Amino acid sequence: MDRPSPSSSTFRFNFVTSSWDRLSPMLSPRGSFACVAIPGSDRILVAGGGSRHTMFGAAGSRMSSAEMYDIGRDEWVALDGLPRFRAGCVGFLVGNREEREFWVMGGYGESRTVSGVFPVDEYYRDAVVMELNSGGKWREIGDMWEEGERRRLGKIVVVEDEDWEGPGIFMLDGSDIFR
Repeated sequence: MDRPSPSSSTFRFNFVTSSWDRLSPMLSPRGSFACVAIPGSDRILVAGGGSRHTMFGAAGSRMSSAEMYDIGRDEWVALDGLPRFRAGCVGFLVGNREEREFWVMGGYGESRTVSGVFPVDEYYRDAVVMELNSGGKWREIGDMWEEGERRRLGKIVVVEDEDWEGPGIFMLDGSDIFR
């Protein structure tokens, strides 16, 4: 199946029993969303996502909601939503404990119709950032790569240095590297 089916189900693999444990469901069913685990905090963040129509890839739902999972409480809490709908996005964490940020990059939102019949995704080249230690508000970052470099996301690599001058973000596509 190459189309995400939205689900609110969450599971944890138990290495002792080699089985899956069912956890509390997310507040909103979603597929193809950004997700990060925050080291040392027992929290997981998810943002965006949606569903796909089985025949027309650009049809389906898009969402802007964000949620945080507290592992100790087995509980999901709603966060401020993304500035706009975003599915098929990539999420990653940058920074240290004092300046930690959740980045959500790329993906697609609105769709347009070609020839009045076929819906086509509008892909994003930008990113949005939630400052986790400053009230959890989102801020928008400009385009991450130039027009025509890549319409869809490849694999993302995030490199940080000890001085935390900001992350180096690269997109990989075969032997090509986009910065």
